[in-house]
Amino acid sequence: MKRWLDRLLGSDSEESKPAPAPVAPAPAPARMRAPDPVHAQQVDALFYRWLAGITPNSGPSSDEKIILVDLAYMGQLPMDEITLAPSMPPLFPHLLRSMRDSTVSGADLARQLSQDKELVAEILREANRPCHHPHYHTNDPVTTVERATMLLGVNGLRMLVGRAALLPNIISMTPGPFSQLSTPLLWRQCEKCALAASVLAPAVRANPVEAYFAGLLYNLGLIVCFRLLDQVNSEPALPQTDGFIIALHAQARALSVRIAEAWGFPDTVVCAIEQAGQTDGTPLSHALALGDMISRLRMLVDSAHFEADDPFVLEGLDAAGLACFEELQNEDE
Repeated sequence: MKRWLDRLLGSDSEESKPAPAPVAPAPAPARMRAPDPVHAQQVDALFYRWLAGITPNSGPSSDEKIILVDLAYMGQLPMDEITLAPSMPPLFPHLLRSMRDSTVSGADLARQLSQDKELVAEILREANRPCHHPHYHTNDPVTTVERATMLLGVNGLRMLVGRAALLPNIISMTPGPFSQLSTPLLWRQCEKCALAASVLAPAVRANPVEAYFAGLLYNLGLIVCFRLLDQVNSEPALPQTDGFIIALHAQARALSVRIAEAWGFPDTVVCAIEQAGQTDGTPLSHALALGDMISRLRMLVDSAHFEADDPFVLEGLDAAGLACFEELQNEDE
């Protein structure tokens, strides 16, 4: 798990002091662009059809208009009336406070997290993954949260806790025939999107922890929408027209924004989710949109829908995007 500097410190010299040596100006942030909208929509359509189990032999659905009306209606409900949405994990308020308070130390965070035995087990499992140990030249097992914090860093621990705290809320949601198939895959994509966004964020001087949580929340709305499809769709297959897929993703995105707002995430995270894919969006929104597309492509490649060197997969990816694409392949090692 990488660590990043939060800020660069400096001060102006006074006239009574010797002039400081010239310092080269800091490089400008990389100009990361949002993915091409047409290409991104094509990736979304392929990913949706894969999630929905749609094949060339799947017939059309006559429920498309009904589903779109119900999705729009759900989007207008107050958050506390959307029973299909996950509840906020109990640990999130404390986690958000720790993100805002720069004085919180790793020891403080470890001490507070040690009260949850299941969470401790997940922290130790993560800390003992082989991918962490080559960087620290040790193969000794990690047996305490304090040592895991030293290994992962405070930011790494925050990311891990956020993922581990949210997962039970996702898997406890009673699945129907379509969400039973899609939810585990979508949650996996949430994890990959979060990792990708956090990897891409430093290049545009965005906060990697905020990028991670933006990625983790980005497709929660789509998980909820699949739960609604279970209740409304009466056909053997889900709707599959391009217009339906675009409308579905728009409703899902709006719902993810509302979930992030309701759970008290910083405006930077909420805006990144809302503006992802917009050419005039924030740098964090560009990292999020690119991370989302890369994570979807990675899952389509890993499920043998494409070869890794397919021109469709590589379209629009620069060196940083390609490196991120490769990193997602190795995240479980």
